[in-house]
Amino acid sequence: MKMKPLFVAAMITLGSAPLMAQAQSGTAPAQKNEASQYVSDSALTAKVKTALLAEKGLKSTDISVETENGMVQLSGFVTSSAQIDQAVDVARHVKGVKDVKNDLRLKTAIE
Repeated sequence: MKMKPLFVAAMITLGSAPLMAQAQSGTAPAQKNEASQYVSDSALTAKVKTALLAEKGLKSTDISVETENGMVQLSGFVTSSAQIDQAVDVARHVKGVKDVKNDLRLKTAIE
């Protein structure tokens, strides 16, 4: 009789092994996709920052760029509405950018 609980425990363990393998293999592609999306978003952020830096007349060091799932968000402060339009246009034309969210603001002089 002492072997019966051990036998049952072994059967439960062995019986659940395929389910555990399925569960683990089911999450691996999702984790891989998340990791590859993070890398591609990071690369896209770098491309947008590079394109902004290359723009003449745009002080892009005051512009922050964040990317999630190909959606680029620009934030920070610039000196004119023309620079806002310029930054958004530059970001939109970077290959891989799906859309641009503009959170740029105009700098105001402190009196």
